[in-house]
Amino acid sequence: MRSTPPPRAGPRPPGPPIRVLLAVVGVLAGAAIGRAAEPAPASAEAWQTLSLGDDTQAASQFAGIGATREAELGAALAAINRPPVTPTSLHDAQRQLTELARTADDPGHAAHYFLGRLLQLHPFAPDPAAAVREYEALVATGADDRWCRLALIKLVILRLTLVPGPGDLAARQAAVEAALTRTADAGTRRDLHLVIAEARLGDERYDAVTLGHLRAALAATAPADILRPDLLIQTGRLASRLGDRPVARASYAAFLRDYPKERRTFTVSSALEHLDGPFPP
Repeated sequence: MRSTPPPRAGPRPPGPPIRVLLAVVGVLAGAAIGRAAEPAPASAEAWQTLSLGDDTQAASQFAGIGATREAELGAALAAINRPPVTPTSLHDAQRQLTELARTADDPGHAAHYFLGRLLQLHPFAPDPAAAVREYEALVATGADDRWCRLALIKLVILRLTLVPGPGDLAARQAAVEAALTRTADAGTRRDLHLVIAEARLGDERYDAVTLGHLRAALAATAPADILRPDLLIQTGRLASRLGDRPVARASYAAFLRDYPKERRTFTVSSALEHLDGPFPP
């Protein structure tokens, strides 16, 4: 195990299909917009319908709510997938989102975020560079709300993987480090550490900087999080490769202590046993 480099992460795909994107709208948009006050039953029902994929019915329900910004946002999101999906229908949805995004309130920030997602995942003419501009404009508001944090993560992923930038990959990786200072949210910072570490591993940068990102992500990951076992192993393997035996030993020991029935227990146990000597063939 010590002789095996950390697994290549590779570039992330651009994201899920638009259908999958909007399957979570009821959770993201409805919950966020309604957090200041309990949403009206009609509004909650419309978001639930949209999250289940019935775009035509959701559009009808949002139309019946009245001319509120929340209803206008829901109608715009429903229009993205309401059949028939055509360049014209998507252009109309994009126009609606753009208009909503002109106002810096919660529906406006949500519209800004989903406008970026539409540009990124557009089924006919995806435009990652335009999506980057939308995400950057939202993050630059400094609101650091749910939508800004989601946009910040997408912004870093795109700048690392899909959108060519100045200089080589090393320069871009160094540049996105500044993203960690653009949010005070611990969960978002954890995700940023993961994204940056993944990009560095994919570029075979097995160094102290990558290890630092893995350790920072691990420190912010709860014991019940499904990512924690993988993070413990990745941290242990990279630390071992770099000769940092205390960190490797602590990572492997934590894995064995917290996940004794995990299928990789024997391999991790062997790695820990041979940490100070050659790993058996």
